[in-house]
Amino acid sequence: HKAIRRQRQMCIRDRNIRLFKVGLIVISISSCSNKTVQESLLTIDTLLQNKADTLLTTSMIEHQATSGKAIIMETATGYIKAMVGLERKDTLSPFQPTTDFCTPYSTEQRQVATLLAALETGKISLSDTVDVGEGIYISDSDTIKDHNWHRGGYGKITVEWAIAANSRIGEVLIRERAFDDNKSEYEAAIGQIGYGKPDSVKGLDCILNTDVAASKISPIQLITFYNAIANHGRMVQPQLYKDSVAIINPQIASKASIDSVCQTLERTITEGLGKRANTDKTKVAGKGGTIQIGNPDDLTYIMDFCGYFPTNNPRYTILVILEKQGPPASGHIHAAGLFRKIVEQLIQNK
Repeated sequence: HKAIRRQRQMCIRDRNIRLFKVGLIVISISSCSNKTVQESLLTIDTLLQNKADTLLTTSMIEHQATSGKAIIMETATGYIKAMVGLERKDTLSPFQPTTDFCTPYSTEQRQVATLLAALETGKISLSDTVDVGEGIYISDSDTIKDHNWHRGGYGKITVEWAIAANSRIGEVLIRERAFDDNKSEYEAAIGQIGYGKPDSVKGLDCILNTDVAASKISPIQLITFYNAIANHGRMVQPQLYKDSVAIINPQIASKASIDSVCQTLERTITEGLGKRANTDKTKVAGKGGTIQIGNPDDLTYIMDFCGYFPTNNPRYTILVILEKQGPPASGHIHAAGLFRKIVEQLIQNK
């Protein structure tokens, strides 16, 4: 009996170590033999998982982040090759693993979905212009400011540049031109292109939901949406276990609209705010964002960057999220830098 108890304790201890590395509460293993079988079915690449963990840890230390997440998805299959989450109470506390990839978080990434939905109406094209003025705009009693409002704003810019330059006002004007003031029509259009899908993922023990009105979406849903763009409009189900590829939607939008969004995401990297994600090792496409939450005396910044590579035939889609207290904070600088390092690590592992 002592020998059996000892074996069970060793099994549990080894399981806990592996769960920390993988960062998922979903791997439920009751015995050593079952553990081997379960792990062989996982899509997680242990090497990539450990590399992503190291890069995320280093980035969080460098930028004094209190929370961070990184997901690497194989574009064609939806296989999740790495999924890492870390958090700490303050910059002096040790890192702890977090498994929350389902809760909606505040992000500016809805801009990409707004552009795609607007393009589908036929009322908007990339070459159309919008006037974002001096970077301050009143919409429904809300004051919207672009990141460069204190420098006089962008003025008249193209729809494409509005997204590449991360203009919040530009997104509002694109939405208003395509959908007028019909919020229900807009939200239906966003849902039609798959923003907020999937409803569940096998292995993730949580309920997935999104809040379009509050610009909130869960990490696993956001990377699924970007992955569909990388897949030329084909949305595949995220997979944590090796299985046949499951299609959520064979074509979330027309080829022309998808191509326009891809062009915009590439320009974001080459000319727009996403230059920090650029690398001379491959061509990437993507976009970042920065959201402030909390009161003026205690601001929390949520920075993210999502994209894919190589642009001509995407192999991986990557999402990184960093959260910290106080400035400096930028999704197009801090999160984009982490994104670039993960891309270069993936290329190195080829």
